[in-house]
Amino acid sequence: MLSSVISLLSSQLLLLQTHNPPALPSIPTGHEASTAIVRPRLKIFHPPSNSCIFRLRYEDPLILAPCEQSDSWKYTPQKFLNITGTYFCLKAVGPNLPAILSIACDESDSQWIPVSGSQTTHLSTQMKDGSVLCLDVDEDGTIVTNRCRGFSGDAEAAGGDSQWFQIRSFS
Repeated sequence: MLSSVISLLSSQLLLLQTHNPPALPSIPTGHEASTAIVRPRLKIFHPPSNSCIFRLRYEDPLILAPCEQSDSWKYTPQKFLNITGTYFCLKAVGPNLPAILSIACDESDSQWIPVSGSQTTHLSTQMKDGSVLCLDVDEDGTIVTNRCRGFSGDAEAAGGDSQWFQIRSFS
């Protein structure tokens, strides 16, 4: 009985080895590549600096960098900002502290709501103690959270607003 099973498996293996697998689809090159569909990617964009939120490694602070270098983000129905393809979410720790990446996403510190003013949009989260913090950029370019500042009506002041962030699509 065992020898007949081995014989059957051997003949099937031989058949698989001699069978030519179907060709893989070709990858467009040259001019054809320009007609390929490019899916837009969401980035957390900082208009005053024309930069996006960037992470080098998980343990490093989040900073601003050219958008081409930054990760794509997913804005979930729960209003979490997750790095695409990971479990990492953007989390506020407290006022005047760097924003961090965490796998422990909670509505009290990881739910980001866009708040629009006359010229700018801030991304805010409400902490457990009821305080509202906005994403901000410190003088070193590190992403921090601070108490949300009032919105300014004039475009020049909006251009210098360190709390101005957008969840924006890039191709």
